[in-house]
Amino acid sequence: MAPARMADNDSEDDLTYGRRLRRARLAKQWSQLQLAHRIREVGAKHRGVAALHSLLIMISKWENDRKRPNQYSLHLIAAALEIDVTSLGLPVDRDFVF
Repeated sequence: MAPARMADNDSEDDLTYGRRLRRARLAKQWSQLQLAHRIREVGAKHRGVAALHSLLIMISKWENDRKRPNQYSLHLIAAALEIDVTSLGLPVDRDFVF
C-alpha cells in the first residue's frame, strides 16, 4: 500500500522528521549525494563525519524515518542545509555544543 500523500492544507507541524529533511534538501534542489558532500564539508570544520557511502545510507534512513540522527548529526544536517536546527522537528539538546 502506498503512503498517503499530504493534502496542501496539512500543517508543517504534522510532517515527520524525514519529510522535513527531504523538503529542506529539495528546497535547495540537492540530491542526497549533494547533501552528503555538504555535510562532509561542514563536518570537516567540526569533529569530522562519516564516509560518503555511509552518509548516503544514513540520509536515506533519516528521510524515510527509519533512523533518527544523534545531536551532532542533527546539527551537521542543519548547518549543511543552512537552516535552523529546530526546523527539522526533532528535540534539540540545549546543552549540546556544536
